[in-house]
Amino acid sequence: MISNEHKENNYEYNIIKNEELEKNKNDKDTQKILFKLINQIIIGTFSSYEGEKGNFVEINTKYFSFKQYFTYSQNIGFLCGFHSLFNIYYFLQYLSSKEDIQKNSALFNLKNAWSFWSFYKESLNFLLTNLELESYAIKSLKNEGPLERYQFVYLLNKFPKMKILFNELKENYDISFTKFLYGFGIFNGTLEESIDFQQKIDKFLEDSNTQKEKILIILLGIVNHWNILILHKNAKSEINIYLLDSRNSPELFDSFDLYDNINNNKENDVKIENMKELYMKNILDKKLKNKNITQWYIACWKDWYESMNKSIIIIFRILTKKLNLINYIIDNKINLLINSFISKTNIALNKFRNDNELNDEYNNNKNKILKWIKEDYHPAVFNDELLFDIKKANYIIKEKKFISWCELMKEYLNKEKDNKELNENDKNIILRYLKYLNETEKYFLNI
Repeated sequence: MISNEHKENNYEYNIIKNEELEKNKNDKDTQKILFKLINQIIIGTFSSYEGEKGNFVEINTKYFSFKQYFTYSQNIGFLCGFHSLFNIYYFLQYLSSKEDIQKNSALFNLKNAWSFWSFYKESLNFLLTNLELESYAIKSLKNEGPLERYQFVYLLNKFPKMKILFNELKENYDISFTKFLYGFGIFNGTLEESIDFQQKIDKFLEDSNTQKEKILIILLGIVNHWNILILHKNAKSEINIYLLDSRNSPELFDSFDLYDNINNNKENDVKIENMKELYMKNILDKKLKNKNITQWYIACWKDWYESMNKSIIIIFRILTKKLNLINYIIDNKINLLINSFISKTNIALNKFRNDNELNDEYNNNKNKILKWIKEDYHPAVFNDELLFDIKKANYIIKEKKFISWCELMKEYLNKEKDNKELNENDKNIILRYLKYLNETEKYFLNI
């Protein structure tokens, strides 16, 4: 599944071919480039440079093959946002360069300690100087704290290094940016972020009216870690995909096919769990050795392993038009509601009921239902978490169990609203629920 790319000799000594050294020795620009590269080679000797692994590993899936390029490894736990920005900067230089010497320079910088720490210091100082920040954010950033999402976006758009690079590239490339946030089994972004993501993917896949190549930069916020996925569509409309992650852990994708197995079973789950435990053992023995870590931090690492696989699967399914992210998010919210309702009330859905059965069921379960809408799915939760998304996305409801649930709830609550024993607060809750259920019906299929 994963294949390594190796160089014939040590990477440092292949940065400049012999003929390049002999050519244009007296050219001042060439001398400047050579001086800079030689300086980087000297400093790079003392970096956590991954040259022995080659430049990348190729990971093959049934959707796409993608390359994970090795970057300067993250040694401080909260700097993944800065690493991601740094990785974008040098990888776009690599991707857009036409000359081997420029490509090799960009790849070298991508894995070089001095390049990262100088970039980090410069971008941090720019952020602290130019963006109005709360005192807690300033204190956090000065103590090697995390780069928050809004701070990352600010640097991506305003940091001079990034602005200059994007201005240079815009002549030949149509570049856009979006976010994909996922962890602990759910999409963590807002509906607006899911709409933006889906629209950016759709636009990326469209045939272009210009000769420009397309680049879509995806900021992956997975559990508690940032990394980057870059989609590149060349002039021939061929799609190439690159992953840049400061943890440099391509082995976590050994479980990709297992996670992608639609007919998941216990045997699959056991295999995944064994591979995850082996991965975590290596992490604890090598990367986290002699560090004080909490069980929560270990849980985040484990879920990151799982969520990275699931995120890439979701994104690839969207790229192949097998999935729409907006529908995926709303479908998940509907399933959560249905599962909660059934588990708390034990009332079956998709079941034909005559009037007598409905009356009996209502009498037996009205207290459970009232408790559920007050404590689990209050009308405010139903409206804010589900109905708002349905209306915003103009989502057509096809799920039969959900339609059955809506109809059943209307039957029950219409009976209960006239109950004279109800207090005013409970009656208001029921009336609000009925109002939202009526609004929901407008989005039923063929209505």
